Amino acid sequence: MGLTIRSLQHFSVLAEERHFSRAAQRLHLTQSALTRSIQSLEETLGLVLVDRASIGVTPTQAGKMVLDRSRRILGDVLALRREAELMRGHDTGHVSFGVGAFPAAGFLSPLLVRLAREHPGLSVHVEIESWQRLLDKLLQDKLDFAVAVTHSLPPPADFIVRALPPQHGGLFVRAGHPLQSVRKPKLRAALAQYRLAATDLPQRAREYLAKLYQVAGVDELPIAFECDSVSALRDVAVGSDVVLFCTREAIVAELAQGTLVPLPLPYPASGPLTYSVIHRARRSLSPTAERIITLVQAYLAGEGGDDAAPPRVRRRSSGAKSAAKG
Repeated sequence: MGLTIRSLQHFSVLAEERHFSRAAQRLHLTQSALTRSIQSLEETLGLVLVDRASIGVTPTQAGKMVLDRSRRILGDVLALRREAELMRGHDTGHVSFGVGAFPAAGFLSPLLVRLAREHPGLSVHVEIESWQRLLDKLLQDKLDFAVAVTHSLPPPADFIVRALPPQHGGLFVRAGHPLQSVRKPKLRAALAQYRLAATDLPQRAREYLAKLYQVAGVDELPIAFECDSVSALRDVAVGSDVVLFCTREAIVAELAQGTLVPLPLPYPASGPLTYSVIHRARRSLSPTAERIITLVQAYLAGEGGDDAAPPRVRRRSSGAKSAAKG
């Protein structure tokens, strides 16, 4: 294969995965094919690019230099593809973007349905991750843009940040939860009896929840379930006494149906959460990416139109109220 864009991509993925089998799986290659590709690249350059060991591989000093140059070349290739997409318009091409767990629960499904209907030739790749992980992928030019809450970790200076309609965080419980009958002055003390369900939260959010729960530090927060699937956490809260930390916009249907209700403990104390679209200043966004951002703005403002996701109908039996106390 020698020195090609594909061989540089193979080497870049191998350097990230640090293991031939994992890299081959990610690249949809056999391990022997990937090995031949790396060996051919080494022979062409006359350099040993990786140190091989039983536990994996690590780039050599020469490999680190080639990796740095490879990433720049691959970034230029992606930029060229985006420029071509700019010329082709909305209906073809590829867009990669990232979304935090809360905003994804609020708009992602109806957005993808609309894109499938209006742009059938478009290829879309979506990453649902924490803002920290999304930022890492933006820095590696793996994403065109991301939608996230960034106040706990501001993006670097060479990023463009576009404000989106604010969202509203809070604590929510199932209808009929014991905490609903507790008066507000005693609510914080009673809250300590019930464990939390939450996404992978930034430090600032954890610190505020520690104050609400009146614990000494974030390590003492009684988190029972932690994952980036808001739908899974939502179901846990509806079916048990676990307290859900979430945004209102991510559970609109449940609030409208009355299956989840808010606790009168505002979060955050300073006001609503500010969401943003973030992308590198040097990265030209295609018309399609700009179109997607416009749709995201509309959905977060509650203006998604007729294609917005319909409310989910839930059936709850009396046995679904199993307690999940501390």
